[in-house]
Amino acid sequence: MAVRAVSVTTRLGTRTRRRGLWRLVLLLVMLLIAACYISPVRAYVERSNQIESERAATQELQQQHDGLLTEKERLQQNEYVEQVARRELGLVRPGEQPFVVKDLNRSNSQVRAAEAVGPEQTENAPAAPAASDNLLTRLLP
Repeated sequence: MAVRAVSVTTRLGTRTRRRGLWRLVLLLVMLLIAACYISPVRAYVERSNQIESERAATQELQQQHDGLLTEKERLQQNEYVEQVARRELGLVRPGEQPFVVKDLNRSNSQVRAAEAVGPEQTENAPAAPAASDNLLTRLLP
């Protein structure tokens, strides 16, 4: 009977080792399957991000296109072309007299500097135009 008891314990030990081995094999198979899914999932996420950025770029280009179409329609109107020519190119109609105001920024900066320094230090300085003067009062005699 002692022989039987030994064989029973060896069988139980062998079974537990086999169960542990099967668990290890099952764990390795699951890890292998998970490893096979990592690369495609990562590629999917990268492609999704790339598609989203391309959609945003496409939307921005569509807005630029719409703006250019609007500008094209405006440029087909003579009044708008005249406004652009006057504003950006300085063109005038025949018989009109253009006025060019020079040193407008410098005179404004002198007024600001005089206000910042104070009235007691500006007594000896040349008189600067008042801050309330506007462009029309400077041009008119």
